Amino acid sequence: MSKQVALVTGAAGGFGSAIGRSLHDVGYHVVLADISQQRLEALSEHLGASSRYTYMVMDVCDIAQVQAVADTIQANVGENINVLVNNAGILEKNYCLQDTGPPAADKIFDVNLKGCFNCTSVLSRKMAKQRYGRIINIASIAGVWGASGGSAYAASKAGLIKASESWARELGPLNIVVTAVAPGICKTNMFGQFINVEKASASENASKLEKSMVPSGRFGTPEDIAEVVTFLATCKTTFINGTVIEMDGGMRVGQI
Repeated sequence: MSKQVALVTGAAGGFGSAIGRSLHDVGYHVVLADISQQRLEALSEHLGASSRYTYMVMDVCDIAQVQAVADTIQANVGENINVLVNNAGILEKNYCLQDTGPPAADKIFDVNLKGCFNCTSVLSRKMAKQRYGRIINIASIAGVWGASGGSAYAASKAGLIKASESWARELGPLNIVVTAVAPGICKTNMFGQFINVEKASASENASKLEKSMVPSGRFGTPEDIAEVVTFLATCKTTFINGTVIEMDGGMRVGQI
């Protein structure tokens, strides 16, 4: 394929690194952006040397930084940025009866929702000029059915789902396809905030726990999410615009 450029935010996390590798493997030049220089350096060692990886420090909450990174990509990597994966996100357990709830909510909304608005605003303008783009937002199943102790996280992801559907309506006529992926429980750094890690550490316990919670018999992996993101980035059809793909192994329907 001709030179295609993808920008992945929150690239040093579990989902981000898997998505970056998957897009690279199908031919994209992948710009891996993260707020932490140290984590990007570790990611570079993990992924290995390749001329089609570019690492950039970026705070998605700072729209000036997002604009600067986008301009640098166009100047040094490729004139057209074809794919944006809004993956940067944080999760902090908080309960409405705790004093820490509101401050934690502000931080979560800033990263999970405002950050996506910043990146989408900047990159969609560049995509509009080239009359082509794919914007893929990493939401969460928590944004569909809530999360005890994670109301701010769930609300931020519900907002991202509705923003995705709204952007699909706005940008669809410009040949920019906007979709969202809503993962269920996956084995990433956030895993321990949903599941009792000690309880699930023994292989026998883990197997029983997964089978009891997930009809598919297991929790998700970053590679599961990366495979679907890569499909959304590469598929030719525009008729998938506005779609939200729930990936929870059947957990939601399994509760009915």
